[in-house]
Amino acid sequence: MPHFVIEYSANLEPDIDLRSVVDAVHKSAVDSGLFKIGGIRVRTLKHDIYKIADGNPEHAFLHVRANILEGRPIEDRERLGNTTIAAVDALLANAHKKRGIALSVEISEIDHNMSFKKNSLHTQLAKGGPA
Repeated sequence: MPHFVIEYSANLEPDIDLRSVVDAVHKSAVDSGLFKIGGIRVRTLKHDIYKIADGNPEHAFLHVRANILEGRPIEDRERLGNTTIAAVDALLANAHKKRGIALSVEISEIDHNMSFKKNSLHTQLAKGGPA
């Protein structure tokens, strides 16, 4: 854990570098010091069909959903949310000039008892092998 899912409206693709957004969200997670690097996942989810606000097709959205295991203090979760939204917003500067963008970050906790996983990445990273 954590899993970050970057959801966005398809009309943003010409205006942003999604790899940079993924990298910025990943860096926020690493720099937070809250997670082992082998547990961090960041991925995108494009939405081709959407309606935003008054339905103007120029409007766009980008939402970062972070699912983390429960138990971290609210201050840590707030810091993660604030640094993540700031990092992504900086990458949207040019896109903001072209269109209205709804940008949001949500930090959700997962019940530890209901999180099932098998992860060999930690072992591979410790050995210095391919990860």
